Amino acid sequence: MVTFRAASVPTMSFSKSSVLITARRMNSSSCTTKFQPLIENYKTLRHIHFPGITSFEKGQRVQEMMVNANLDFKKIEAKIRKQQKDIAAQGYQLNEYEDGLLSKILAMKPMPTLLTFEFENVYTGGKKMKQDPHMVEKIAQFESLGCKYHQLERGGQITWHGNGQLVAYTILDLKSFKDLTVRCFVDSVLLKSVQNLLQKNYSLTSYTNENPGVWIEKDNLKIASVGCNIQRAITSYGIGLNVDPALNFLNTFEMCGLPNTTATSIKKLRPDIEVNVKEVGSQYAKELAKLLNITTVEHMSGEDLEI
Repeated sequence: MVTFRAASVPTMSFSKSSVLITARRMNSSSCTTKFQPLIENYKTLRHIHFPGITSFEKGQRVQEMMVNANLDFKKIEAKIRKQQKDIAAQGYQLNEYEDGLLSKILAMKPMPTLLTFEFENVYTGGKKMKQDPHMVEKIAQFESLGCKYHQLERGGQITWHGNGQLVAYTILDLKSFKDLTVRCFVDSVLLKSVQNLLQKNYSLTSYTNENPGVWIEKDNLKIASVGCNIQRAITSYGIGLNVDPALNFLNTFEMCGLPNTTATSIKKLRPDIEVNVKEVGSQYAKELAKLLNITTVEHMSGEDLEI
């Protein structure tokens, strides 16, 4: 068997339009937990759960549609703000109708959205895997475990998603919250939400360290991974939390290039409790909203979307 490293999150790459979270974490001690929505419709989180097993392709398609809608609105928003600023700089003032119309348009900004899935069993690879001379052999190994392989345009190496794992993609505008930086969003919102739900619902104490994700031991027993992409302050991707997966998918290969570490799950740690991905997804939505000081969570089924 070929030995290789399975990365749980992509490495960081920087461009003017996109930031991808690195495999090494930076100090986030300056983060505040008092993040506040700056606009009215950011006081509601829309949680869309896709019941049953969802194809990985559909999950990516849904996320892309949501992200593109947010990016398109950002362009409109920027034009309106510039026009308002230019008009004020020239000493003019909009009449009541015009001002009200622009306010209504700005109020149509897409609200924060959480997409939760239980994907089919897949391995996905980042850009580095394109140069791997052993990829054909590795893909054959994935397929021998009953997993498809998807090549993605992200950083990093190999990760797994599949049955029994909660995948939660958070799509929102960081600029619509007070003091919400990228690092604070990852550490104090995405990861902290996982830690809070584990403690409150399953009495599981967890840790974060210099490597991305959530750990049951300080340097071992990884229970959740994190990966986040940022485009013009619009977030995408999020966390993968092991609810009750077949752990051989995660433990057959080296995770994140970290030797001597293993993955675990809620069910393995609490075999006395019945757990399912949908329920844990709702728990995650609750904790996410609380940390962002969002007052309302609207739960929807992905079955109701015409996609």
